[in-house]
Amino acid sequence: MNTHSTALAPHAPARRWSELADVDLLRTLVETERHRRRLGAAMVAAVAEAERRGLAADTGYRDTAELLSDLLRISTSEAHRRIECSAPRARRRSRKPWRALAAVS
Repeated sequence: MNTHSTALAPHAPARRWSELADVDLLRTLVETERHRRRLGAAMVAAVAEAERRGLAADTGYRDTAELLSDLLRISTSEAHRRIECSAPRARRRSRKPWRALAAVS
């Protein structure tokens, strides 16, 4: 039984996890995380676009959370969390130490 996807780490042999060499397991961890981050970013962008377009109203749902909950088979609280993560936020400007010191002087 192949429990390892070579799509995640193309250089890793297709064996049981316990049989992977350390270097192949490390490579799989890194590449899997890279894929997870890309998929996460794609989900955030897609949720933001669905919200921007008002797809929920266009498809008969009360709001985007209800749409996501039904479409993705996730809880309403998870849907709200994803919407919150996809909402644009104002960036906070960090104060440079020298600016803070100049303001005090």
